[in-house]
Amino acid sequence: MEWVLFVSLQWIVFGSPTQPTTQQIQSFPSEELCNKAAEAIRNEINAPIPGQRVQTLGRVVCLLRKDK
Repeated sequence: MEWVLFVSLQWIVFGSPTQPTTQQIQSFPSEELCNKAAEAIRNEINAPIPGQRVQTLGRVVCLLRKDK
């Protein structure tokens, strides 16, 4: 079994939303490592950038992939 991190991002540029994008980051050997990566991404998304006129919205989720 492995953990997979899904990151969905959307930007609001000058008040207009862009189409959301989704990225898949895989193979984390443990839930703990996946959650640490997810938290680092959330912190980066939420960090304010002075003078920036773009807002970043994100959803970051760890999911367990089971072997077939």
